[in-house]
Amino acid sequence: MIRNVLVVGAGTMGHGIAEVSAIAGYNVYLSDVSKDILNNAIQKVKWSLEKLYEKGNLKESVEDVLGRIKTIEGLSNELREIDISIEAIPEKLDLKRQLFSKLEELLPNNAILATNTSSLPITEIASAVKRQERVIGTHFFNPPVLMQLVEIIRGSKTSDDTVKQTYEFIKSLRKIPIMVNKDVPGFVVNRILLRIITTACMLVEKGICEYTAIDAVARYKLGFPMGIFELVDYTGVDVNYYVSSAMMERGFKAYPCKTLEEMTKKGDLGVKSGKGFYTYPSNKYIKPNLPSQLAEKINPLYIIAPAVSEANWMVKNGIASKEDIDLGVRLGLSFPKGIFDYEREFGRESVTKALEDLRRISGMEEYLPE
Repeated sequence: MIRNVLVVGAGTMGHGIAEVSAIAGYNVYLSDVSKDILNNAIQKVKWSLEKLYEKGNLKESVEDVLGRIKTIEGLSNELREIDISIEAIPEKLDLKRQLFSKLEELLPNNAILATNTSSLPITEIASAVKRQERVIGTHFFNPPVLMQLVEIIRGSKTSDDTVKQTYEFIKSLRKIPIMVNKDVPGFVVNRILLRIITTACMLVEKGICEYTAIDAVARYKLGFPMGIFELVDYTGVDVNYYVSSAMMERGFKAYPCKTLEEMTKKGDLGVKSGKGFYTYPSNKYIKPNLPSQLAEKINPLYIIAPAVSEANWMVKNGIASKEDIDLGVRLGLSFPKGIFDYEREFGRESVTKALEDLRRISGMEEYLPE
């Protein structure tokens, strides 16, 4: 029975996870390295709770929910009652491994050790502890208060009991969990997204079309909320470059996008630097103006077919179910429909033909249909 939750890391993801846990009625301990970081996090949680209360989305008073969050500078011996800890520190494997080793010393033997990593293997993090069966991935999406999806990732030694308890805990937060049964690079949502991003980059670098045509197709023909390169700008060119590099180092075979590497080195990082594929005055996001006729310049199947193939590979290899993959892209990427809906709409033959074209254009076996 989970009652007490520890969240380590009070940044955007950490304080968001602490907030949803407190709203759900759990006693929450929020830990970080300094009082200033923790005070800043609590102010952000308070602001968010006030907004939820104003909109009628909070059943209790702001004070009651905040009263369930206790801040801790560093880690202390008062954590003997913790039932689940969720790590939300920077995406550096060594840092996470050091933290998990420390948590194993401080927390009860039966406490679940969860990580909010979006790209690092659960098994590699778990190798820092003796009882690896209690380590699991809980990948929340940003911002945790608003985003419904949580990917639950089983490491190579995660026990069934840990999976079951974590699944029920995530549901108790009024979130929608999807199950990632094997610890593959990128889990489900980032694998699908990266397949789309690397293919879009390949088509531009091979001179098949301009990046604006790709974005117009994504927006007007596939119904995505953002163009592919617009999304890269929004989330950070450097973030996309580092995540894709980390995934490829661990065996995800995809087209290496030289443009992302060059832009990262130049400091053209997207919205946060004012310039990426598009320009952003005052470093603020403005939706790029894309004429709809640009969408006629490229076959939309060139964008979606690799995602369909990736999704079929995941089902065939027992990574995730069709239902969870479709839920993942709809909730995690705000696609208007699931990947398998696109497959049904376009037809398997058309998807296969598009993949054969992409294989010919790229010279890469990764585009062989699954």
